Amino acid sequence: MASVTGADRPRKKIQRKRLPVAPYFVALFLVLAILWVAALAGSGWKFPTPKLGLDLQGGLSMTLTAYQQGSDEPPSAETMEQARQIIEGRVNSTGVSEPEVYVEGTENIVVNVAGDDIDEQALRDVGAPAELRFRIVTNSVADTSALEEQLAEEAPTEEPTDAAASEEPTAETSEEPTADASETPSEEATSEAGSGQAPTTDEDVAATLDEVWAKVGPDAAATAQALTAAPDEATGALLEPFGTLKPEEVALLPASVQFFIPQITCETLDARPPGAVQQPDIEVTACQAPEPAAADDPSLTFQYKFLLQPATVLGSDVTSADVGTDQANLNQFVVNVQFSTEGAEKWGALTTENLQSQVAIVLDNEVVSAPTIQEVSSNSTQISGEFTADEANQLADQLNFGSLPTNFVVETVNEVTATLGVDQLEAGVFAMAIGLLLVIIYCFVYYRVIGFVVLGSLVVAAAILYPTVALLGTQIGFTMTLAGIAGFVVAVGITADSFVVYFERIKEEMAGGRSVRSAVPRAWVRARRTILSASAVSMISAVVLYILAIGPVRGFAFTLGLSTVVDLLVVFVFTHPLAEWMARGRVLSNHHLSGLHSKATPATADAAAKA
Repeated sequence: MASVTGADRPRKKIQRKRLPVAPYFVALFLVLAILWVAALAGSGWKFPTPKLGLDLQGGLSMTLTAYQQGSDEPPSAETMEQARQIIEGRVNSTGVSEPEVYVEGTENIVVNVAGDDIDEQALRDVGAPAELRFRIVTNSVADTSALEEQLAEEAPTEEPTDAAASEEPTAETSEEPTADASETPSEEATSEAGSGQAPTTDEDVAATLDEVWAKVGPDAAATAQALTAAPDEATGALLEPFGTLKPEEVALLPASVQFFIPQITCETLDARPPGAVQQPDIEVTACQAPEPAAADDPSLTFQYKFLLQPATVLGSDVTSADVGTDQANLNQFVVNVQFSTEGAEKWGALTTENLQSQVAIVLDNEVVSAPTIQEVSSNSTQISGEFTADEANQLADQLNFGSLPTNFVVETVNEVTATLGVDQLEAGVFAMAIGLLLVIIYCFVYYRVIGFVVLGSLVVAAAILYPTVALLGTQIGFTMTLAGIAGFVVAVGITADSFVVYFERIKEEMAGGRSVRSAVPRAWVRARRTILSASAVSMISAVVLYILAIGPVRGFAFTLGLSTVVDLLVVFVFTHPLAEWMARGRVLSNHHLSGLHSKATPATADAAAKA
């Protein structure tokens, strides 16, 4: 019977399989090559640079103030937070990177956007109420006041002809009402208009409305409220005081007064506060966007003024909106709107009852389109208004992100310089450099030659992080802020912890009497579980913080998580293989060169020998 001698057992234990380190270094080289090539390609084959945030490169800062007509009470905290989330989504949809959107005080929302190529008008539009209303047109008239001013500026000594002032506008589009600018609406069509109500019956607003009547005088007020048609020349002279009213004051007047008084122009109506025509259950007056009055001179424009019935189909009845092209004109962009089940019933009833009538599609204070209902439909419709691609996309985004729970006005739009941020960045980088230098000095003093492993690992981590951040900036718009840099600084400590755990495990194995060549692989098996556990905790913290936080804190969480992932990659494909490779030589076995040696006690040496 064969037996195994004791001399054979140690031989099997000693014959350990060496870790092939070359594949690890090749894999690391491929990762670095792919990242740097991708970063160079993303930057147009120039040296890649990270995209900097508002605090580091400047940009625009906009303050939106909540506006509640007829109420002095500020919106609730829940309302402001809901508005903040919607506005943040709208800002993101414009293509800007890492905007900072937060509530300031009880009625302000601040939007900070980094960069020097920000479209200021697009930024202003993110605070638009986006209240969609479908209203049947009661009456319409062409407002040529702007056209007459333009003609007067071009030919101040000549009287504008009737053809230029009235006939030209009404011949522009077949979608518009057939009424000529000089025609007066019939009493039957406007019998309901004279009973238009003020937007609200709040006592404070009623007092303000009384002040408006007092401002124009009793004769003008009485004449205006009695109008059921366009005034004649004599009556129009009494209405001149209405031309001095501010848009906020005009917004308080009944819809019929706003429509029939020629002194209340579309320019004034368009400047009314946001939400002036928001109330769906009242009659309103609104204008369409300016249209060219002459094909050969697009600078001459006019607008249609509409008297509109209460709305039965609202923006809340819309489930989705996307951009398409008009089948009749492929160069024309339209917004395709899908209705909910309840909205489809309302839209079907509206089109059935008002076939061959005009329906005005009203967004906020403006009529974006006023087509004639040609057929009965239910679940969908198109919004057309001679949109550009950007305008159509913006409208679709506003409808998809929903209506704001309250109205906002743009209080300020300021250009922000990066002077303070650059100073802080320089101070932060200087502090980080000092910290890294101290870490490296400590590692060289405590671990001696093995400190080169730490230095090399930090260099490799930086070589991975830099192109990654630059690539994320070009691909998903990630911007580097001071908070993000703080995340990288904190991650340096996590990376250093990984090294310490690994090296201390090696020291423990060597304290038990093992050689460097035997201690390194055994220490890795024990250390990697601790490293993975610590990194998992850091990742969970970063993910939770990113989900719950807002503004620059999310940038901190993102860079912390990114650095943790890079730390794991470096430890597994560089630090460990490099330590394995160095253990095969004589450097780590030298007591004077290696800081991994700990003097073994006789008890531990005997125990290791018996093992």
